[in-house]
Amino acid sequence: MEVAGIQSLDGSTEPLHIEHAKVIEVKKQDSNKQTAKIWTKSGYFYLTLQAEQPRLLPGDWIEVNQEASMAEPPRVFHGFDFKNYLYTNGMRGTVYLNQTRVIDHEWSARQYQRQVANWVEEHYPTRTATYIQAWFLGVRDGLDEAMSEGYSNLGIIHLFAVSGLHVGLLIGIVGYMFKRVGIVMELADSLIIILLVGFMILSGASPSIVRAGGMAILARLNQRMGWGFSSLDLFSLIFLINFILFPLQVYQTGFIYSYWLTFCLIVSQSMMKRISGKFIFLFVPLIAQLAVLPIQLFLSYEINLAGYVANLCLVPIVSSLLIPLLLLTLWIPPLATIIEYLLTLFEKIILISEQFLKFNWIIGQLHLTSVVFIIILLVLVAWLLEKPRVKRKSVCLILLGVVLILEGERILKTDSQVTFVDVGQGDSMVMQSPFQMCTTVIDTGGKVSFTGEKIALFERTLEPYLLGEGVRQIDYLILTHGDFDHVGEAISLLERFEVKYLVIPKNTTSDHLREITQVAKRLGVLLLSPEQGEKVRCGNQEITFLQPDTPKDNENDKSLVMKVTLDQVTFLFTGDVSAQVEAEILRQYPNLRADIYKAAHHGSKTSNSHAFLTRLQPQLTIISSGKNNRYRHPSSEVLETHKQLEIPMLNTQDHGSIQVKIRSGRPNLHTAIRE
Repeated sequence: MEVAGIQSLDGSTEPLHIEHAKVIEVKKQDSNKQTAKIWTKSGYFYLTLQAEQPRLLPGDWIEVNQEASMAEPPRVFHGFDFKNYLYTNGMRGTVYLNQTRVIDHEWSARQYQRQVANWVEEHYPTRTATYIQAWFLGVRDGLDEAMSEGYSNLGIIHLFAVSGLHVGLLIGIVGYMFKRVGIVMELADSLIIILLVGFMILSGASPSIVRAGGMAILARLNQRMGWGFSSLDLFSLIFLINFILFPLQVYQTGFIYSYWLTFCLIVSQSMMKRISGKFIFLFVPLIAQLAVLPIQLFLSYEINLAGYVANLCLVPIVSSLLIPLLLLTLWIPPLATIIEYLLTLFEKIILISEQFLKFNWIIGQLHLTSVVFIIILLVLVAWLLEKPRVKRKSVCLILLGVVLILEGERILKTDSQVTFVDVGQGDSMVMQSPFQMCTTVIDTGGKVSFTGEKIALFERTLEPYLLGEGVRQIDYLILTHGDFDHVGEAISLLERFEVKYLVIPKNTTSDHLREITQVAKRLGVLLLSPEQGEKVRCGNQEITFLQPDTPKDNENDKSLVMKVTLDQVTFLFTGDVSAQVEAEILRQYPNLRADIYKAAHHGSKTSNSHAFLTRLQPQLTIISSGKNNRYRHPSSEVLETHKQLEIPMLNTQDHGSIQVKIRSGRPNLHTAIRE
């Protein structure tokens, strides 16, 4: 068997020592940590401070005396690209501190955002303060994680991007107040422009608020000066100003969403004029949903099909009731008692709505050409709708074509593939048959900190990978044994994806597996405990279980052992079995061979014996171990054995996730990063 060359993404991790730094922008602050953008003589960096104090402010000079690290590409395929995030925000790398001290302070316009946010936190009840900070200041530190997820699942997280909605309401309320007190129009316009500039600074000058505030200012000047610019002219002008001043922002998600959606709404104005006023409130959210659809799918791999209904029902409550009341609360603090009750009620509505209005449509990662083609088709739909006589059949056929493109790209994958997902010091493998015929997940990973706290890995590892691959159903979830680093994320996986079968070892005494099986039964997942020699066929995957049936004393030796064949390429997965179990397997299967061997127990010296590897004769060994793990896996003995037997190795701690794609019986290797 010939293995093709490795395709990798380059990632530099060369350290750089930093003595002092200036805080430019505070990203987030809570009781556990603070994150910020800092400036040094060597450039901008992303700071993570694992302490609540000192409370950082933009303009603070802090003591660092630490090495910065250059960010790596994502270690998981389809995972969050932190390196790209840093680049689009003009930052070179990261700095991690456990403590620091403020040694000086310089004035910064951004400091007022944090100072006002802190003042609001001190003077208003918890929920009222949280939503004032989020909706007017762009500070979302206090928003509960479950609530944030609820808003995101419903497709209304855009409410927390300070933008045109907030600017329009602010101008409307302030303009009305100025009119009531008799301020002349010219002076009112000047005061509103000054107010908008201050509001842009206070809210953090994000792309959405710069776009909305900038267009509002230009619109006032355009009307007052008689320039005669159209809405599209004003939009283009503010786009150019924003691009010239902050060119890297064009890569940011907020910039893309804000400008693209505004552009689509502006060019749809002629269409909106033809719609009766009582129906316009139905039409505008629909245009917005269709406009962002391709971008949303390209960035997140799924959409909520009920997002339109959620926006239609919930956004008016926010725009017509909650935001105006919060603005009034800033002027009349006693109203906070009422708004606190209303916000509590609204959060309950969000949680209930999430249960009934969550119909996620998983598409997977789209190619850019598909996104462009879908945009062209949607523009064609808009053009047809502008015609005096709308050809409904044509519109329906085009929308059907969009659906076929999305489904076709998800399904028409002709390669088999096995992916060794980098879950740190743990195991997780995903086997996929062509055309989404079968998906098997072997182990899920799981991590426990030194303090005993369980660290959530699922949303950064398995979840983005499966979503990016367009996986909607997992046919077999196989848990080799009960160690937490193999099964710690199984419950999250069961609750997020539809799973048909859960496969666990016989006679297990693991508390983790007992808890997982209880959740699986509640969700209607079928349970299997295979015997030695038993086979499972799913798509083009043939799984043969080889683990001995003799009783074992420890959980590692109870591991399921599997020989898997995909398109004439054989894989061997042995969990965490010891060398004694390996010898027992060889006695029962003396002709056992494998093209690709997944090293047992993360490359531990208690497994992967010389005799076992000699008999197995693998063309490649893949080791799943955490970067800088405290167990020092893989062991020097295992490395020496592979060197003696001339067996090549790949390790997730060096290469990130490792993917084996099989085409015409020939495996091709791809890795997320290069050593």
